[in-house]
Amino acid sequence: MFPNIDCIPSVISCCYQRLKPVAINTILFPLDSTRLGVGLDGRLVIITGGSGGLASVVSRALLAQGADVALIDMNLERTKQAAKDLAAWGEETLKGRSDQPAGQVSAWSCNIGDSESVETTFSAINEQHGKIADVLINSAGYCENFPAEDYPAPNAEGILKVNGLGAFYVSQAFARPLIANNQKGSIILVGSMSGTIVNDPQPQSMYNMSKAGVIHLVRSLACEWAKYNIRVNTLSPGYILTPLTRNVISGHSEMKDAWESKIPMKRMAEPKEFVGSILYLASDSASSYTTGHNLVVDGGYECW
Repeated sequence: MFPNIDCIPSVISCCYQRLKPVAINTILFPLDSTRLGVGLDGRLVIITGGSGGLASVVSRALLAQGADVALIDMNLERTKQAAKDLAAWGEETLKGRSDQPAGQVSAWSCNIGDSESVETTFSAINEQHGKIADVLINSAGYCENFPAEDYPAPNAEGILKVNGLGAFYVSQAFARPLIANNQKGSIILVGSMSGTIVNDPQPQSMYNMSKAGVIHLVRSLACEWAKYNIRVNTLSPGYILTPLTRNVISGHSEMKDAWESKIPMKRMAEPKEFVGSILYLASDSASSYTTGHNLVVDGGYECW
């Protein structure tokens, strides 16, 4: 039996009267409307691959939100320069904003494929900043192209150690002090669309394998650490026009054309187009019920 539709307007009116004293934007999105308002003020964010093209853009957005940022990479001098540039940008861009002064920035060298190095570095970061890091963005990793039948064993082991085990080591070192001190946190492991599809024309079986592993590692950690209020998610980009990628495709327009022909949006992404996704996953205000998710940002590549 269908309800009497004549009563529907009165029901809606009744509901509206009950909700009216509460601002609708408070119900839908309880954040500060004067800023992006993702609630990162005073948070300590660790970014691995900290001197890379994606990290340089994301770190500025985090600093602008009031977070302290610790950059980690293999090359200390390059990481120090990235930290210096970030701090200078923060002082210049955020000066005069009494509501949101720039956070602290630090630079560190670490091989994420070495568990002892990771543990030592993360402990030192927490000690220097005087707080426990509660956001981790793991963007460290690399890709190599070899035909599968000719893939050198040392290279295969190396990429799996950094991209796969490295993702686990940094997550473990990040989570341990949070669990010990009953604090919540957010882990964002940068995966790739290559974790769920096979790229063409380049042969990169070990990279694909490593990123598929990262995606399922995230699901496993999300299930294990939900009881500790630690959210774990993957951001899986498509092709990004980082300085490194621009260098790779320079003089090889046929490769760029091949990639873009398989993207519905017919272009590669700019690093800044991933900032919103990172801030969303990092924020307890915006994504408090999001964990174990693989957020794919690929211009529609996986649809074809």
